[in-house]
Amino acid sequence: MSFDDQAAIERAGADIGLNPMFGEWQHRFNFAPVPYGNGAAQRGEFRAAIQAELTNQWLYSHEIHLDITLHVDVQTTLETDETADLDNYAKAILDGLKGPNGIMIDDTQVQALSIHWIDGYGSPSFTIETKGSPDDFVLKPQEFYEMPDGLWYPHGRRLWSEGGADPTSEFNHYVGLSIIELMSSTKTRARAELRKGGAARLRAYQQSRYVTSLARGFHRSRIEDGFPMHPRRAWQANRRKWQTENAEAFAEVEAQLAEMRITHNKLIELLASME
Repeated sequence: MSFDDQAAIERAGADIGLNPMFGEWQHRFNFAPVPYGNGAAQRGEFRAAIQAELTNQWLYSHEIHLDITLHVDVQTTLETDETADLDNYAKAILDGLKGPNGIMIDDTQVQALSIHWIDGYGSPSFTIETKGSPDDFVLKPQEFYEMPDGLWYPHGRRLWSEGGADPTSEFNHYVGLSIIELMSSTKTRARAELRKGGAARLRAYQQSRYVTSLARGFHRSRIEDGFPMHPRRAWQANRRKWQTENAEAFAEVEAQLAEMRITHNKLIELLASME
């Protein structure tokens, strides 16, 4: 597939809100930014105003760079006390961009943040620009599943495909969960073995990334209300029920997962021996 063909697919998806354009997104909000210190009620209204303008059907699932431009009146900014420090505006804006109706799951995903103001020559407004890896997004709505490492992983029922969205079958849903579960368990065991071998906490974290899923997990405290949450025992019970009813279809998957476990165990032994 040529670059022009790929760009056309990306553009088709971006035009209907199914994906950021090669990981990039931009929007101008034509109302005044609100600083975080203005009180909960006003912050809530500001957040609702931001999310009312968001038409994206996706969420960034990994780290992003985010740039905020405030379009303000320069005289008001320089000669009155009617505006706030830039960091106060940043916090309120980030709150509006996260959660089920935002563009990201949590603001810990913001790896780099830039905020500046310019003379807007008119009513106050602000512009957001984001950059992430082209493939690091998931489609709304997202649900979260607890895994063996204690983190919660997003796993939705729709997958992006060629600029469109395809529903996920029950088979693929549970296959996906089983793979994330295996990788999460492998990571946990790798860290434990590395620590037993004398590796420091950070070193064990770094080395275990060789056997870590590309999917990013989130601490429970980082996930806002509004996302459906599935504790580990609950979704595993649902999977067992589905497996019982579809044993033949899932048998080959279980065999492949068993082979993966053997390979992962060898990798863990190799990592531990290097300490």
